Amino acid sequence: QFRAPGASSRGAAEALPRRCAPMSADADEAESTSLSLLNEGVISLEGLPQISARPARLTSINLHCNRISTIGGLDHLGSCLTSLNLSSNRIQVMGGLCHLRRLETLDLSCNEISAIDDLAALGSLRRLLLSYNRISSLAGLLQSHGGPLEALEAYGNQISLLREAEYLRGLPRLGSLVLFRHGATNPVCGEPGYRARLVSLLPQLRTLDGVATTASRITPAGAPTLPPPQPSLSPPPTTTASSSIDHHHQPPPPPPP
Repeated sequence: QFRAPGASSRGAAEALPRRCAPMSADADEAESTSLSLLNEGVISLEGLPQISARPARLTSINLHCNRISTIGGLDHLGSCLTSLNLSSNRIQVMGGLCHLRRLETLDLSCNEISAIDDLAALGSLRRLLLSYNRISSLAGLLQSHGGPLEALEAYGNQISLLREAEYLRGLPRLGSLVLFRHGATNPVCGEPGYRARLVSLLPQLRTLDGVATTASRITPAGAPTLPPPQPSLSPPPTTTASSSIDHHHQPPPPPPP
């Protein structure tokens, strides 16, 4: 179902063929491979004509700020869709993703999701955006272990335990993790040793909460690394004349007369 509020006459006009300004090949390609319907009152993906009309070439879908409550109707896009943005909707359950094997970017931020799920088949997923939900555990990321996931954003959730980071150890390419940004946080970010623990546990990280991990200089034990001692620049102590005599190399006594 699809509704475009306040656009009855304008929508009808736009539906007419454009004979005066033929669309260029580049514009045609862009329209054929991407779909963007922002704040258009979309309540369901099932049967949405803009999706079903060109399934063979659609690589990017952006349905930010609509009223979608479930993910579905995308199975036929499994061989082409690489980017899916369903942020700021009403989604409560991560599902309907198992056929999107080429998906590289998934944005489900600003929804009502309480658990990470349905990632096992997403073997191409590189960016996962889950900020501003109701997530309390990262256990669902076990389904992505060994995969190419490089960036995870989950600030503005309810993750409270440091041990949740253990679920990220099987993500060898995870270079960016964001659990705190712009004042949006998780309870775990206030735990003592939060940053040191995560940097130590996840050596593959390059940035944590937008800050380079190299700045932390954390040892495997979790203690800050001290700089190496610098060589002394002070002059060596002076010696007295008596102390500089080498008693092992005294000249032999003169022969007796």
